[in-house]
Amino acid sequence: MTQTTDTPKTSRQRVGRIVLGCTVILLILCLVTSLLANAGLAIWAMQTRAELGQVQARTAELESRVQQLQQLLEESGVEILPNQDNEQLMDTIQGQVPLLRGLDPTQPVERALMTQEQLRERMQQDLQDELPPHEARDYALTLAAFDFIDPGMDVYDLLLQLYTEQIAGFYDPETEQIYIITDLDAMGQMERLSYAHEYTHALQDQHFDLESMGLRDDAEDEYDSEYLTAIRALIEGDASLMQQQFIQSYYTPDEIVEFVQESLEIDTSVLDSAPNVLRESLYFPYIQGLAFVQALHADGGWATVDAAYANPPRSTEHILHPDRYLAGDPPQIVSLPPLTDTLGTGWRQADADTLGEYFTRLYLAQQIPDEQAETAAAGWGGDRYAVHHRQTDGALLLAIRTAWDTPTDAEEFVDAYAAYAEGRFGHPADTTGSARQCWTGTADHLCLTWTSTGVTIVLGPDRATVESVLELTASE
Repeated sequence: MTQTTDTPKTSRQRVGRIVLGCTVILLILCLVTSLLANAGLAIWAMQTRAELGQVQARTAELESRVQQLQQLLEESGVEILPNQDNEQLMDTIQGQVPLLRGLDPTQPVERALMTQEQLRERMQQDLQDELPPHEARDYALTLAAFDFIDPGMDVYDLLLQLYTEQIAGFYDPETEQIYIITDLDAMGQMERLSYAHEYTHALQDQHFDLESMGLRDDAEDEYDSEYLTAIRALIEGDASLMQQQFIQSYYTPDEIVEFVQESLEIDTSVLDSAPNVLRESLYFPYIQGLAFVQALHADGGWATVDAAYANPPRSTEHILHPDRYLAGDPPQIVSLPPLTDTLGTGWRQADADTLGEYFTRLYLAQQIPDEQAETAAAGWGGDRYAVHHRQTDGALLLAIRTAWDTPTDAEEFVDAYAAYAEGRFGHPADTTGSARQCWTGTADHLCLTWTSTGVTIVLGPDRATVESVLELTASE
């Protein structure tokens, strides 16, 4: 699943009501400000304590009404535009970020604060549109086929909790609006940095058109997940590097201490308990994406980063190895034959996609040391996998075909995968032949076959099913 937060059409219709509500609040706040200013003139002119008391009482009454209206609008799901201090802070940030990033704004950007509860409602709506129940179930089955999670896990609910807990702000490429998440009236150092990060996304969008690159609802119809993950890493790595420069340029030592203190107060209980693959999926665009963009920046400054939007990275291999991206090393195209006819009645395809170097590494690292998994995955050239599900008994079938850069890379992967399988099944291969190893467990069967530059893996509920699929894939 791509982790974009594009707003569906129904949300765009809702924006009109939100803008109207914010306009009402702004008018009331302007009225209060005007009254306060007029009160100052009256005090200066009349110098009477009684009139000052009346003005103060009237002002307090108006401020109370404003707070009541704000609460009413928040309870109705309406976003509240930032107050004057926050607006000034955001204006200042919008002047600072272009100086660091080297991208001038081409148009104004709408912005709003959003409470944690409003974020949850927004994420719930987006997930319902982007990951309906049957797709969430297939996503869980796919992760289970790779041993990442238990097949019965409620991925939809977990993702909703995870996004609600972890998102500090977001930019919506469809509505071209920035939202900062806070339950406080005043933006702290965390929100300040979040706004700098999200405003960078707005500048990226204005100059490079993020939707055309793949940050849209239907992107999975055109691109595989490897490309979409790489694009996210470029975009988030770019904003993360700017974020680093922003702290170095504009934060005082005391403000950095405040930022650290605010960071330590963030609740990470859902993140801490989430499956490793989901945590890594969240981390990758920021951590590995930052390292990738840092390498580009070191090679030629922001101009080299800008050029990457015209010639984007196409795989997690490119992100992990910027030198391969700069050398123009494209991923190999790997295909799998249709398996439905071979599997027979009762089976359906739950997913078909590309795993990529990074997730191949995570897959192996479940059973072998991280360093060995990283080395084995580093020679990745391309792959294709398919996951099939049999609803009658919950059986899963996983078929993976991989291509490797060199025979040595293929051999390293075979050795690493054999070690993975031994760890998974708890014993060495049951059968070993020429370029072939198989393992049998209590509930499934696995075979690994290879050539000098390609490796095929089939995992299924029994030997006969695996052999039939292996025969088909090996003949391609």
